[in-house]
Amino acid sequence: MTDFGTILCPVDFSEPSRVALDHAEGLAKQLGAELLVAHVIVPAMYPVAFGAVPLGAVTVEEEARAAVEKSLDETVERLAGDGVKARRIVEVGTPARRLVEMVRENGVDLVVMGTHGTTGLGHVLLGSTAERVVRHCPCPVLTVKPGQPAER
Repeated sequence: MTDFGTILCPVDFSEPSRVALDHAEGLAKQLGAELLVAHVIVPAMYPVAFGAVPLGAVTVEEEARAAVEKSLDETVERLAGDGVKARRIVEVGTPARRLVEMVRENGVDLVVMGTHGTTGLGHVLLGSTAERVVRHCPCPVLTVKPGQPAER
């Protein structure tokens, strides 16, 4: 049997990521694994005239990061109260790429992530972060669709 000592669960604060976090929490409890709760902030793209960044842009990004960190700190605190060893990771970049890098940097054994289930034209135009992570991740990835209740 594979030893899943470290589980990564990316959250984007959507319903699918909440469902995935429930599954990841249950697995972490059963396996005695550390749970890394991660969020990747996508850098804002500003139309730049003559190389100038709009006033207040840095403040908005700092406030967004602070809000994400606060929310994840609350999540980690709740998990700890439920007996799960957890910590948060907040990074900036392209979500799929940064998540795969997090796996390598943190010795992750399993990724548990939600999927929105986008199909058809929406999938072609937007792609799927979960699909990209599955394709490039060096460890197993468990994808969870909304409507799949977690067993605790």
